[in-house]
Amino acid sequence: MERRKLNTSDIVYRTIEEKILKQEWTQGMKIASENQLAQDLGVSRISVREAIEKMVALNVLSKRQGEGTFVNELSPSIYLNNLIPMILLEKDNLIDILEFRRLMEVDSARLCAEKCDDETIEFLEECYEEMCNSKDEPLNFTYADYNFHMGIARGTGNSLIIKVNSILMDLWKFHQQEINRYLGPYGGLHEHKKILDAIKDRDPDLAALFMRRHIERTLTEIRRIKAAETDSSAVTGL
Repeated sequence: MERRKLNTSDIVYRTIEEKILKQEWTQGMKIASENQLAQDLGVSRISVREAIEKMVALNVLSKRQGEGTFVNELSPSIYLNNLIPMILLEKDNLIDILEFRRLMEVDSARLCAEKCDDETIEFLEECYEEMCNSKDEPLNFTYADYNFHMGIARGTGNSLIIKVNSILMDLWKFHQQEINRYLGPYGGLHEHKKILDAIKDRDPDLAALFMRRHIERTLTEIRRIKAAETDSSAVTGL
C-alpha cells in the first residue's frame, strides 16, 4: 500500500517545534529567515511561510515588521494549542466531550469560587441575565452560555485551565444549538443560577456540586437521546 507523503509545511512546522523544544531557539530569539529555512530543509518558501503563519496563530512565534520572526514566551498553556487539531478531528463525539468537561469544569467551578474577584462575578451575572433574556433566541442563548462557562474558567486564574476550557468550549459551542433544541434552555437556566449563587457565596464545594449536577444531567439526557436515535435507526434498517 502506498504511503501518503507528508505535507511539507507540516515538516517545517515540526522542525521549528523541535528546535524550540530543544531550546536551540529560545524565548525572544530571532529564528532563521524563510529563505534560509527553505534552503536548509529543501522545501518551498510557501511551505515555510504556511508553517510560520500557523505557529504565529498559535502564539508560539510572532512577526515584527522589518525585523523578522521571533520565539514568544512559552507559557504552559501554549503547548496545549497542539491539542486543537487533534480534538477537532473528534468533534462529533459529544459524549466524550461532555465526560471530559465533567472532569475539568467541576474543579474549575470550585477554584473559581475560591479565587475569583468581584469583576468575574459581575460578568457571570451579566451572562446569566443574557441567558434569561434569550430563551427564545438559540444563538444568543448559546453565546451567553459559552461566556458563562468561560467566565468561570477565567475566574480560576489558572492559564492551563483557561486554555483547556477554551478548547472544550469551542467544541461544545459547535454542538450547543443541537443540545438546546433537544433539551431546551429551562433546566440549564435553573442549574446555572445555582452555580452562580454558590460562586457569589464563595462556596467551593457547592459550586462544584452544582456544576457536576449540571453536566451530568446534560450527559444523561444526551445519552438517552442518542440511544433512542440508535434504536430508531436499527428499526428503520430492518
